[in-house]
Order: sequence, then structure tokens, then C-alpha cells
Amino acid sequence: MNKWIGAGVLVAAAGAGLAWQQGWFGAAPAGSAQLTDFVPADTVLYLGGQAEAKQVEQLRQMPLMAQSQFQMQQLLREMDNWGREETPQARFATELLRDFLSNATNYGMFMDHFGLDLTKPQAIYMDGLIPVVRFGVKSEETFWQVFERASESSGLQPREVTLDGSTVKLWRLTKEDDKALELAVNVRDGVATLSAFHFLDQEADQLQRLAMTAPEQSLADSGELDKMQKTYGFDNSMLALIHFERLAQGMLDPNSNDLGRDLKALMDAQGETLPTANLDAACRSDLTSLVANVPRLVAGNTRVASGDTLAIDSLSVLELTNKDVLTSLQGLRGHLPGHTAGSDSIFNMGFGINVDNLIPTATSLMQRFQGYQTDCAQLQQAQQQLSSANPAMMGMFTGMVQGTKGAGFSLYDLDIDPNTLQPNNLDFLFSVATDNPNSLLGLLAMSPMGRQIQIPTDGSLTDVDLSFVAPGLSLKAGMQGQHLVAFTGEQASRAAESLKDESLDANGLTRFGADYGRLADLVDRIPSQFAGELETGTASGCVAQAQVANMLRLQGANLNYTLDFAEQGLSTNMAFSIDPQALASVNPVGNYQILDQSYDCQGGEPMGTEEIREDGTGEYRYNDGQCDLYRSQYTWSQNGNLFSMTAQESVSRDSCDQEWNNDELISSQCVLVPMDEGFRCLYSDDESESLFHYVPRS
Repeated sequence: MNKWIGAGVLVAAAGAGLAWQQGWFGAAPAGSAQLTDFVPADTVLYLGGQAEAKQVEQLRQMPLMAQSQFQMQQLLREMDNWGREETPQARFATELLRDFLSNATNYGMFMDHFGLDLTKPQAIYMDGLIPVVRFGVKSEETFWQVFERASESSGLQPREVTLDGSTVKLWRLTKEDDKALELAVNVRDGVATLSAFHFLDQEADQLQRLAMTAPEQSLADSGELDKMQKTYGFDNSMLALIHFERLAQGMLDPNSNDLGRDLKALMDAQGETLPTANLDAACRSDLTSLVANVPRLVAGNTRVASGDTLAIDSLSVLELTNKDVLTSLQGLRGHLPGHTAGSDSIFNMGFGINVDNLIPTATSLMQRFQGYQTDCAQLQQAQQQLSSANPAMMGMFTGMVQGTKGAGFSLYDLDIDPNTLQPNNLDFLFSVATDNPNSLLGLLAMSPMGRQIQIPTDGSLTDVDLSFVAPGLSLKAGMQGQHLVAFTGEQASRAAESLKDESLDANGLTRFGADYGRLADLVDRIPSQFAGELETGTASGCVAQAQVANMLRLQGANLNYTLDFAEQGLSTNMAFSIDPQALASVNPVGNYQILDQSYDCQGGEPMGTEEIREDGTGEYRYNDGQCDLYRSQYTWSQNGNLFSMTAQESVSRDSCDQEWNNDELISSQCVLVPMDEGFRCLYSDDESESLFHYVPRS
């Protein structure tokens, strides 16, 4: 019982992540609300959205799982050893997973292989306890081929039933002697619906779950999504909610909603009881009331704009309904220095917290919980345990940083000399917002280094010699208005100057920003001596360096993230931009000299020549300076920047006067990385990963 419930949660979570990405694409045209007509009003989870055709086409080359491409290849190789002793059901799931991982290099590959149409409405939600996933299908034949291949490979054949005049295919996910649980898949009117049927289902349950009949009250009827849009300014491109209060009600009062009724019926049928069955009525009521203070997590897009770049602004809010608690928490808001909101830095981060309010806020929240009137024994025990805690103990720390309101760091430039390994261009600013700098300086003076530094508080700046850290390194330090600063570089100097007139108003909790392209360039410039520290079990430091830089470039252009307490609760704002041109595929056709840079990041060891032809064939040769010692003929294909080679003939010899010997045919894949001269190829095989630079031959 618990196993398949857990599997359902995983399916819902995986689908939710995909829908979140897809929902970022653009505003939905009229009619997208039709899917919500079939979502129960008491659902505990909903994610939905629709993409514009123009934006889907823009992002065909965008990596679907950019940060995981190397791990995916390793997992696929490991999966070759799976399944020997597995059941047909397990093999079926493995084959579906393998098919997804093998064809999720980018959105274009994913859509084409599975026959999907991401311009149609999509939704993931819970119908009681059972997850439902719905999305558009462009080619039904292509879509069904995915399941047919998994059935043939695993030996798990589906059965077919007809519901409301439409064919539904069912794959049994439990053994024949266990109570039935089946994966249910249906395509109707160009929309695929994936859900599950179980042994207690009535036909009415199945019809509703496959969106063939509408629930008595739907999410569209309730107006919940409309209210979310009005309250938070969400557009139609992506809406999401996780309803904690309904989840608690289902667990604590099973007859109150569909989730609880489904869960109780299934547990009863298995001869099991709910984990909350031992709680008395007082506990059930009080726990439900406490969860009602944090009823939902809601999320959505507030702006989607396309042009040369695709810009998305999204908002999520953890709602807090207790206004007194929210007011107390808002007292923690500190000051995020203005330079952390700048767009001219490589990356920046800011932390805002009013240290003076830390203990009063913690004390207030503890007293509020301890004063909560309850007859629930478990809650009373928690109150007693909390009474032994003493927030005033934090005063030993907060007293030393009294008056602190926040801090920020901005990196504008960094370049390290590969010969001396010393920074020859360093431009950064670190600042602390405080109306009591003496407490911080007193704390600094307690350290060995701090005793050697005298930082003025009269508005003047002093030079701080850090040559013991790096020869010739020095910083400027002092007070600029109400900000204690330490910086070096021209941009940092201008940013520090602007702090003179910046007041310490409470404006947030956390801020983070990054220019991914410049950050990737910074990683690329790390000298080989330092890159060696990035070495992993299968990748050298140079390979890991190239992987990180490539991953950053694939994330997009810019990211700005903030965390704050808003009127409705704890909110996060994220502004994200993507440059579709930066995702353009590398054209590998040409003649190249190959340099192995796996252990020499900038130079490389000559490894032969290669010709990649436009007709989909290629040839690699290794020559020792006198003759060829190795030749390989292959065919190649490309999807995005994933380059796949299938060996057709490989021969080798130890010396020029020997006969050629046939070698094992080895197929491989690599990720193409654009360079100013040629391109790099990140190879991955069973034992290691390598980095090759393909330099065009004149």
C-alpha cells in the first residue's frame, strides 16, 4: 500500500517539475481553463499552464535537463545492468525511464520523440489520492509507440477497456496475486491523460479521473484560481498551488475531503489504519487549526515577455493567515544594500536581518505557541519541551553584532594570472548595513588579523594591506554613510560611494543575482593549477571546469531572486531571462586538429585529426609523425549539442610496417561546447570523462 502511494507522489512531483518549466513559456490563449473543469475543487495539488507556439519554437534547443546531462549518461549505462531479475512491472517502469532519459536532451528532442504538443494546455493535479497528468499530443501514433516499446521490452502487455466510447490502455503495476493497481493512459481530442486505477474504483471514479466526466464541483467552479490571479497578479501561463490545509484535513478528518476518503478506504481494504488514527478529537481539531495558519503555497508567473530574449517574472507565496505572527516575522526584515540589485556585476548576494529584533521575535513566537489553549496531550508535551528553551541565550551573539541590519557582496570582475596565480584584476564590494559599527569592529578586533587593521568610522577610507594573503593585494575600508565597506576596483569604488546616501530601510530578507554568461567566462578563466582542485572520481579538474562552465551557459542569461515577507506571507520573486540565440547548436562539420585538454585546460596534447562530413559520416586518424597508427570510420547524428557517433570500422597497428588489425567498434557521445576557435567536446564513457578541443585545420 505505502509503496504505490509513494510512487504516485513521485509521479506527481516529477510531472509538477516539468509543468513548472513548461508553464514559464508564455500566456495562455482563451480556452485553457477547460482542463480545470475536470479538476476537483478540493484537490491538494495543481499545476497548469500553456505555451505560445512562438516561444515553444524559440526553446526547441533549450536543454530540458541541462545540469544533469553527464549524470544521465552514467545512469543510462548503469541501467543496462538492471532488469535481469526484475518483475515485468519493474522492467516496464525502467524502460519508460530509460526512454525519457535518452530523449530529454532538449525540448525539441523531447517533444518530437514523444509526439507532444506543448502549445496545448497542460495540468498536473490530484484527484483525491490519485495523481492525474494531462498534456497535448501532436502525434498519437508517436505517443503510443513509447508505451508499445516499453511493453515489448518488458513483457508487460496492456489490456484495453472502453470508457465513454474511448479506448483506455491499462498496464497492471502490481503482481497478479496482489490487489490491482493499473497505470491508465488515454488520448482523446488531442489530449493525453495519465492516471491510475485501483481495485476499489467504480466506473464513475475512473471516468472522472480520465476527465471524461466532471466532478460535482470543479476547481473552475470554485473560482480559487481566479482569486489567486486577482490577489497576486498571476497571468495564465502558469498557476500552481499546494494546499497544506486540505492535506491535513484529509489525514486528520478523512471524511472531510476526497483525499481522506480515498486514503481511508484503501487503508481499510489493506487491513491498515491511518498514522493519525491514535489521535483524539482534541488533537485532530487543534492540529487542523494550526495548519490552517499556513494553508497554501501558491505560485505563478506575473510577466512573460518574448523578443530577442525571453523574460519571465514569477512569484511564489507561502501564505500565513495569522496576522499577529506575520507582523512579528516582518520585524526580522533587514536592509539589502542597493549594490546587490545592480545589473553590472557577475554575481551578487544580499542578506537582510534586523539583529536587534531577532530575540524579541523568537520570544514572541515561542510565547504565542506556549499560550495556545489545547487539550491535546501531544501539543501540551511540545509546549512543555519548548518552555525549557531560552531565546535569550542568543543574546551572547546578537549583542556583539548589535545594530546590524544586513550585508551584501558584489563581484564585478576577477582575473587570475595563470603564471603567478595572483589576481591581476579584482573588483568587488562587501558591505554591512549597521547603525552601530563599533560593535562589529570590536568583534573584528578579537581576531588575529583584525588586531592589525584600524578601520575609521568618520567617513574616511583607509588602505588595508593584505599582501600576506596575496602579494600586492590591498583593499579600501571604512564607513560610507551607515555602511561598513571593504572593496577594491573601479566599479566597486563607485558602488561604495553610492552607499553614502542610502538609508537602512527594511526592504527584504535575501537577494541573489547572477549573469550566467559572465560567470561561465569566469569559470573558464580559472588557471589549470586551480582547476585541478575540481577533480572528481571520473573527471579531471579541466573536465569538471568545462562541465560547470557549460552548465552555467545553458541556464539562461540572467537570474535575480529575492525572498521577503509580504502582505500575505513568505514570498519569493524570481526574474529570469533566456537568450535563445545563445542556445544555438554548434555546427561540427569540418576538418580538425584534436587536442586533449583533459589535464591541460588551456593547451592540450595533440591526439590526431578528424574530418566530420556533412553527409553524416566522419573519420578519425591518429598519426605518430610517420604514419597512421589508428583509423576509425563512423556515422554521426546531432540533437542540439549532443553529438552521437556510431563506429563502422576501426583498425590499428603498433608500427608503420605492421598489418592493420580490426579493433572493437565503440560508439560514443559527447556534448559540443562552442569556442571562439572551433569547439570543445565533452566525452563520457563507462570509466571516465574527457575534454577534447577541435581546432579547425587551414
